[in-house]
Amino acid sequence: MIKLFDKNMNKIKMDIPSYQLNIFPLDNFSPYGLLMDGEYFQTSEHAFQYLKFIDTNKEIAEKIKQAYSPDEARLIAHANKKYKPDNWSEVKYKNMEKVLRLKVNQNEIVLNKLLNTKDYLIAECCIDEDTDWGIDNNNNGDNNLGKIWMKIRKDYHEKIDN
Repeated sequence: MIKLFDKNMNKIKMDIPSYQLNIFPLDNFSPYGLLMDGEYFQTSEHAFQYLKFIDTNKEIAEKIKQAYSPDEARLIAHANKKYKPDNWSEVKYKNMEKVLRLKVNQNEIVLNKLLNTKDYLIAECCIDEDTDWGIDNNNNGDNNLGKIWMKIRKDYHEKIDN
């Protein structure tokens, strides 16, 4: 779940309708599809998990692409992690950035929601304590998903300012 924080790590509070309208579009499970390499993906989660297997096991990659939901796509990927590429830890951030840039470029609503996050810290709050991609309940973690979103936001702001 994506959340916003101010510079002092105080969570920006909002009610559920505001969250769904303003923040959920940034979530990898949100229903904003994208085209990548000539293939359509229902969500950025589908696209990211697909990239994990496209070069090592096309059958798994196709199952992920066709998964009913983003959660199912994630579960298929986790059940088949032995097939992910040996260099996955070296390329996963680049792949996530590729997917998120495509999502933003192809979905004006997502771009507008991203730009409306102002200068807030964007963080993936992890229920499974995956502090590589996000932060835990104590705000500890690498938050690489949030960092990618903030990098994309910065790039768009620079493009707009020039």
